Amino acid sequence: MRRRVFCFCPPWYDNYMKSVVFCSSQRFKKDLEEFISSLRHAAESHNAHLVIFDPEFEEQPEAFLRSHEKDRMADTAYRATIAGKVYDHLFRKVRVADVCFIFNKDGYLGANTNGELFAAAALGKTIYAFDERTLMGHYPKELYEEPSSRKLIHEIVKTPEQLFKRLV
Repeated sequence: MRRRVFCFCPPWYDNYMKSVVFCSSQRFKKDLEEFISSLRHAAESHNAHLVIFDPEFEEQPEAFLRSHEKDRMADTAYRATIAGKVYDHLFRKVRVADVCFIFNKDGYLGANTNGELFAAAALGKTIYAFDERTLMGHYPKELYEEPSSRKLIHEIVKTPEQLFKRLV
């Protein structure tokens, strides 16, 4: 005999969305902030509850953010904090989110973003990406395709509205 189970959910539960963690190179900080802002607006316009885990990028000059990682590592303050920030993002955000969104503008994946992508895959997360290409190397030139990373991405999602539809 089957039992019937009744669940009494809070009133906002009907509008609950999956949580999403954003992973991106900090060189795309402004673009990512605009994407997330548009996603929040889409959720608000549908009266939906949205949980976003975004990277906690340090406030740095634009030129610093666009420089090569090797050059950024020469900055002792940056070098002292980056490992902790990546670790925090992996274990406090990627691990608990329902969905991982790789914001790989122009197809670019930095080393840390690629690590977060693999961690999300190992944790069984649904993974969306902004661009179908998975390019690594020295941005914007000397890039090469990383095919093993591409295999981990479930779907390409180009707009905040498209992502919103997948989160509800």
